[in-house]
Amino acid sequence: MTDYIAAFAANDRRALPEGMVWVTAGEGGDSTLVFGSEKTAMMDCGMAYCAKELVANIERELAAHNRNTLDYIFLSHTHYDHMGALPYVLDRWPEAKVCASEKAQYIFTRPGALKVIKSMGENAKELYRGAGCDAEIRIDPLRVDIVLANGDEISLGDKTVVAIETKGHTDCSMSYGIDPDKVLFASESTGVVVPYGGYVGSEILKSTEDAFTAADRCEAYGAKVIICPHYGVVPQSFNAVYFESGRQDAMKKKAYIKELYDRGLDFDQMLEEYKNHFLDPTRPLEQPIEAFLENAMNTINVMLKEIAE
Repeated sequence: MTDYIAAFAANDRRALPEGMVWVTAGEGGDSTLVFGSEKTAMMDCGMAYCAKELVANIERELAAHNRNTLDYIFLSHTHYDHMGALPYVLDRWPEAKVCASEKAQYIFTRPGALKVIKSMGENAKELYRGAGCDAEIRIDPLRVDIVLANGDEISLGDKTVVAIETKGHTDCSMSYGIDPDKVLFASESTGVVVPYGGYVGSEILKSTEDAFTAADRCEAYGAKVIICPHYGVVPQSFNAVYFESGRQDAMKKKAYIKELYDRGLDFDQMLEEYKNHFLDPTRPLEQPIEAFLENAMNTINVMLKEIAE
């Protein structure tokens, strides 16, 4: 996939299609407004530490489009960097309907999950804003108003949001297509692009089989534009290999973990080797180390279980 490094270097990742506006307020998590002829939707909410700026960005763009309401909020999954700002957005637009999977609705009722969301939000605040940042990390209100299943549709007027169940990264992960534009907001189950490497890095925390099913479903959608989490609009030339690139990376990671297992390493040793192999010390840390290690532990556990089977 190294042939695509130049394509990523020349790419404008924020060149969103007409009717869509980037309202991301800080590093670590993205948010996009989608304007239909009748309704306005937001795709993910980003981080809690920059929620005040996010709300200001949304207000500005709604005013620019002669609107004052936010109708829908679509969540890709329940990780802190994708829904952390939800309580603040709901404070400002309590009428907005939050749309997500049934599993996401359940997770928002679990005290343990809420504790993790808050803890990870605090870590992110310190990473991106420093120890002196006084932004409050809230976990209330968190809710799902409209439970979505694979294939469900919600109309925005001249645009329709199509729900695509994409488990693998988490059991609550969803991707969203925007018809008739054929724009895909991909979930992390199909991976996250590594632009300086020209490939998609897999982010499988639950199931390789589910992640590959997710890739199949998203590929079948036939997107003209793919919007990748933690990156943005991918180069159009990369669309044809996007999902296969993620599959290949997943198999490479499984093979690497099997190699560590065959060497007789215990779990802590595997985790240290994994960290040293996949964290590039020459590049800025793109997420709190706690989040990286949490994901790495889940990936190793999943791959070891699948290897044993």
